[in-house]
Amino acid sequence: MKKFSLLEEPWIPVLREGRVEEVGLREALLQAHNITRIETPSPLEEAALHRLLLAVLHRALMGPRRLEDVLDWWRAGRFPEGPLTNYLDRFADRFFLFHPKTPFFQVADLPEENALPWSKLLPELASGNNPTLFDHTTEENVPKVAYAQAARALLVHQTFALGGLLRRFGVASAKDAPVARPALFLPTGGNLLETLLLNLVPYTPEEDAPIWEVPPLRLADLEGGRTKWPIAGRTRVYTWPTRGVRLLDEGGGVRFMGYGPGVEPLEATYRDPMVAQRLDSRGNLAALRLSEDRSFWRDFSAMLPRQGGKVAATVEHAENLQGELEDGGEEARVALRVLGQVSDQAKVLDVRREVYPLPPGLLCPEAEGKLEKALKDAEELGRGLQGLALQVARAVVGERDRKELTDFARSLPLGRLYWHALDGAFPGFLARVGEGEALGLWQEALKRAALEAWAATRLFLGTEARHLKAVAEGERVLGRLLGELKEVVK
Repeated sequence: MKKFSLLEEPWIPVLREGRVEEVGLREALLQAHNITRIETPSPLEEAALHRLLLAVLHRALMGPRRLEDVLDWWRAGRFPEGPLTNYLDRFADRFFLFHPKTPFFQVADLPEENALPWSKLLPELASGNNPTLFDHTTEENVPKVAYAQAARALLVHQTFALGGLLRRFGVASAKDAPVARPALFLPTGGNLLETLLLNLVPYTPEEDAPIWEVPPLRLADLEGGRTKWPIAGRTRVYTWPTRGVRLLDEGGGVRFMGYGPGVEPLEATYRDPMVAQRLDSRGNLAALRLSEDRSFWRDFSAMLPRQGGKVAATVEHAENLQGELEDGGEEARVALRVLGQVSDQAKVLDVRREVYPLPPGLLCPEAEGKLEKALKDAEELGRGLQGLALQVARAVVGERDRKELTDFARSLPLGRLYWHALDGAFPGFLARVGEGEALGLWQEALKRAALEAWAATRLFLGTEARHLKAVAEGERVLGRLLGELKEVVK
């Protein structure tokens, strides 16, 4: 029996008129101009939902072919209703969460035997190989989840599943989802319509099709890794069937699912519009990832052309759109959300969302140069403070035990507080990077961060003679570092 249409039933969480509510996919697109944004605490869910909406738009509008198409829709203040409605009506039967032949993003004949808990779909939940990140769900006590949440979890898993052992239906292991590990770049505007347009990068619809436009997958297609598709075609990748899943309806909710291999990805010449690249140590372009122990902004310049990188196409598109709007006397306030997960092998260590301003003109050579210099200065001062911490530790504990020396240096709050302060200061610098005094203000932020971190470190140390000696030595080194910073920035 067909049940829970994702086009009509509420399941996408949005912020509208100051209130969070859930809407169906049809309403999210046709009323995007009246919706502030997709509102979810999960960064992965935010990215996956946007990719689904973008896939529908690309296919329904068969474009945009050019930036001018996006400008027309922006100025119209809404998406063209006719083509969108016709497209959704045409494929309505493929958007039911439960359907005897074509359940959305699932495999209808996947066996119910050896079912897994639905919580395996979300890395934030403790299940299987997932470490405990934010919750303490156990597989012995799996709660029944509402259809809306099950649908969102399904979407997240298909978008971000990590490769690893599988041992089902003749398949021993499975590969990553196409964007499981890179950071994803999502420019956002004043409402959902603007956000979608900022990410609707010009597109060639030929030789591409999302999962609902192709024949539904069956277990026989997936057994033994039989079905392999090249990673190519934007909406195909946006809706890649990474795993075979069949949500098992318990009436009013889902507790378990059939689970198996998905379509095996084959390498192809394709670059995801939301992914940026940097040069790796061998001089090859590699997808930019989030790091477990540092904020993304410290790698911001790595994706810029000056360092051989490539910004995400969504960022470049947003920059171009902003420029065209400014030329027409219009203004677009754009923020950049960097979304993704930090992983080690098949384990998710963290899920992240970082938000930065995206000022017009960020990608011009002058702004890139300032950004590069600012980050270089921050790293050099950071390394200097690291050396200072070691010097202070040496004055306190001596050189007898190297491990004791380095452990003591790491325990000092100096580096931690320095970077924490800059985490807060960087968005302000980025917003003003096009202004003449931006680097001078950043210099002040670096000094302030270093001095405040040192003040806290002084309090951390004791008052014995060796501690006072360490403080005196530390202040001498700090003065030299700040003096060098002044020389560099000038």
